[in-house]
Amino acid sequence: MRTTTVLSLMALCVGFSELSESSPALGEELNSWPGFRGEGNSITYDEKLPLKWSEKEGVAWRVSLEGFGQSSPVTWGDRVYVTSTGGENKEHLYMECFNLTSGKRLWRQRMEASEKVEKVTKMISQGAPTPVAGPLGVYCFYESGDLFAFDHEGRERWNRKLTKEFGQFEGGHGVGSSLVGAPKRLLLLIDHDGPSYLLCVDRKTGKTVWKTERESRVSWTTPLYLDRGDEAQIVISSNGALEGYDLKNGKRIWWLENIKRNTVASPSSDGSIVVIGSSSPRQCLAVKLGGEGNIAKTHVAWRAESATSSFSSPLLYRGIVYFINRAGTLQAQSLSNGKQLWEYRLPDGCWASPVAAGDRVYCFCKNGETVVLGAEGDKPQILSQNSIQVAEDDKVYGFAVAGNRFVLRVGKELIAVGT
Repeated sequence: MRTTTVLSLMALCVGFSELSESSPALGEELNSWPGFRGEGNSITYDEKLPLKWSEKEGVAWRVSLEGFGQSSPVTWGDRVYVTSTGGENKEHLYMECFNLTSGKRLWRQRMEASEKVEKVTKMISQGAPTPVAGPLGVYCFYESGDLFAFDHEGRERWNRKLTKEFGQFEGGHGVGSSLVGAPKRLLLLIDHDGPSYLLCVDRKTGKTVWKTERESRVSWTTPLYLDRGDEAQIVISSNGALEGYDLKNGKRIWWLENIKRNTVASPSSDGSIVVIGSSSPRQCLAVKLGGEGNIAKTHVAWRAESATSSFSSPLLYRGIVYFINRAGTLQAQSLSNGKQLWEYRLPDGCWASPVAAGDRVYCFCKNGETVVLGAEGDKPQILSQNSIQVAEDDKVYGFAVAGNRFVLRVGKELIAVGT
């Protein structure tokens, strides 16, 4: 009965596209994980996620991908979407769709890249931007500058070649910023050595709604969409600055500058405060929302004394902020004042951000180890430690949460964990 209801809802969504694309909560009703960090906050309301698993027990399915990629999968209804690239110069771009229950591949699209690169390593982005799923289909962006929209059956709806329109991307490590979904809109940040910009695109047509020029500044962070009613904002933490932009027109509302090394971790928010991560001490900080102009003297709530953040983005949950540093130490800070509550050394570092689910916090380490902790308390409560096999030269890059299971992404595989 539940499956029939979900499929009916999906059909209804496609039939009434204008209504459904304007409803950001629709993905939650379908138990979906529609973008980078789900809705951008790494929190799920799925209450039946697994606590324990191993290679021998708890892995639902494991499938090989057409190419290699560092993006996270996303889900919509019973479908899982993931991107990758292939070829010596990342000349092949792939979008693949799988069934969430069985792992069966439903369709695959292969596109040719507009721009080819001379050098390929795992520290130069390879299929790094995470796509966005929604009622009309799935949207994917690649470091070649190609932006595509497909419906849920794999038919192309529109495409754009941003490097042809706005210039090639310049920088030593490629593009890492993911697409961001907003009602009827897609948002994309391109910060690099060349002319940088924040782009807002219409989901249905692919046309530009607005484009805001930015100073050249290299980073790989993903913006955060904040639904604040008529004051909906896009928050960007990028190489020296934290800024808030108006979703309606792309105008900058507020800013904080002179931040160091906030180039990888993306911002997080609970709706009233924004927290950013940095790989430098005293640069992980929190600001109160509601300011205008330069907020340096008015809205900085706190700076963490020693916490740092590497690849993972901070998680805000039940009054605690979780940072993971380069060495793999999980640092829990008080959301109210930034004071450290406790720290715990994980088995390895993390590229994936921690995720909160009910009374648990999950930390997915690069080497396939996952530590599950209690979500409250003044000291770490270890509930379980789980392991799946990951090749020595590979790592867990990201995940999606849907249907009472995690879908983990390593370079060339998807692994579903949970019943």
